[in-house]
Amino acid sequence: MSQSRVGFRAAAGPRGQLMDTALVDVVREAGASRGMLYVLPPGGNALWLAVMTGAPPEIAAPWTRMRLDDPIPVADAVRERRLVWVGGMEEMARRYPRLSLVLPYDFALAAARIASGSTALGGLVLMWPGSHPPLLSPGERDAIDEGCHRLGRILQETADHGDLLPLDRPRILTPALGRPPGPAEASDTAAFIERLPGGSCVLDLTGRIAFITPKAAELVGAEVADLLGARPWEALPWMDVPEIEDRYRAALMSEQPTSFTALRPPDTWLSFELYPDSSGISVRITPSTSAHDTSATQPTPAAGRAAPPCCTT
Repeated sequence: MSQSRVGFRAAAGPRGQLMDTALVDVVREAGASRGMLYVLPPGGNALWLAVMTGAPPEIAAPWTRMRLDDPIPVADAVRERRLVWVGGMEEMARRYPRLSLVLPYDFALAAARIASGSTALGGLVLMWPGSHPPLLSPGERDAIDEGCHRLGRILQETADHGDLLPLDRPRILTPALGRPPGPAEASDTAAFIERLPGGSCVLDLTGRIAFITPKAAELVGAEVADLLGARPWEALPWMDVPEIEDRYRAALMSEQPTSFTALRPPDTWLSFELYPDSSGISVRITPSTSAHDTSATQPTPAAGRAAPPCCTT
């Protein structure tokens, strides 16, 4: 079996489901926003990302395979047999500059070794919003310890069956949705949204538009049907600048509200307010009253494109 692929041979079986459940449980019990489960195949010297929850696969793309001697929190945790805690952006930049360059966002991270006895089987990574206190609480530490213990049992059983081998790609778990609204509740919610000024939309964890009001579609200059299921920076050429996608990623990783102003050609300035949580981002779109703010930056366009003026905070 090729070792250049990622995941588990057991992914589709009962043990794969147990891994998924155990990861979701430790994320919830620790109050984290997202989690990543890495495995260390028998005799291997690299960790492979097997399961991830709470983030799009692009976020983890640079970290799907890491050597045990890489300067990365989860590799340090497994190699040094200790819990690694990084409390925020500044600490990340100081201790792990490589990771900070790829993910220059404000979030906290814990990485822990998963083992059975003295045998390392993998690693657990949990992430919290940038608003997390500087230190882990005793309850969070207990949740991590208990989660690693449960995952260790599952990974040992998987290894005993010869299934702890790289395969295909990591599984991305989507967050569980709440109770679906009834017809009356859905109607009231729709009426409430429509009465608000401006337009609204929802981005899922991959950045795709899961919901958009007709007013929001009108403001950005497109049809609702053309926007649903698309990423804004792919469906709308004037939004195809690195700064806009970066604002989405920053909101997703930090889970902190943010806003920016962008120009819809030829002369319509729009304000975008982003309100994220671990399941996606709600976006409010309104005409901007600060169209010619002198703090507007000039983005770097994609090759061959002229740069429209965008974005100002």
